[in-house]
Amino acid sequence: MYNLLILVGCLLCVTGSPYLRTAILIEKRTDFGQNLFLRGGLDYSRRQGCDNATSLDTNPCAIPIEHTIYLNDVYKAANAWAEGDNFLDWLGAEPGQGNWTNIPASGSPAIWTTNDPRQETFNIFNTYGDHYWLLHVELDCGKTLNGFFEVKGFLDGQWENDINQDKTCSGTEAVQKPFESRNHIAKCGAKNVFHFNDGACEISKFE
Repeated sequence: MYNLLILVGCLLCVTGSPYLRTAILIEKRTDFGQNLFLRGGLDYSRRQGCDNATSLDTNPCAIPIEHTIYLNDVYKAANAWAEGDNFLDWLGAEPGQGNWTNIPASGSPAIWTTNDPRQETFNIFNTYGDHYWLLHVELDCGKTLNGFFEVKGFLDGQWENDINQDKTCSGTEAVQKPFESRNHIAKCGAKNVFHFNDGACEISKFE
């Protein structure tokens, strides 16, 4: 069954909006019941005024997002955690962010996907295989650093290891990485493909 989705926030559809559809896939083999969350934005060293004590509304390193809501029961948990998750940031659950069976979010929820069209978890962005976790959002490109931002996986209470991303990613939107980082460097408005604890990357246009 194909996954149906709704993009939340009709204001994002206005011409000239800085929000662009952005997909982040991170390949990570997991066990049933595990859930991968993503944290990110810009490293606090990149802009003044970034710290954990600053409200996300005014934190220049937090990037506003609008989640995709999935019309598929297998993603009920991700939909619940997506409620009230308004920023890609380096913290855990935001004030007012949804929970699932009394389990709070640990960041922005990703969904487990496969490239097998026979499965409920098939997703058109995944042309690679099983265990690709997807965060599909409308992201405020105006809050990025020249169109780029950073992201890191968070699983079972543990951060993904620091990585050294390849100097140049593969893919149709690939360019030399714009800055050094211990995190994955993604491009706003593109499909970004990464691997957990690994520096390999692909950045491509949406087909």
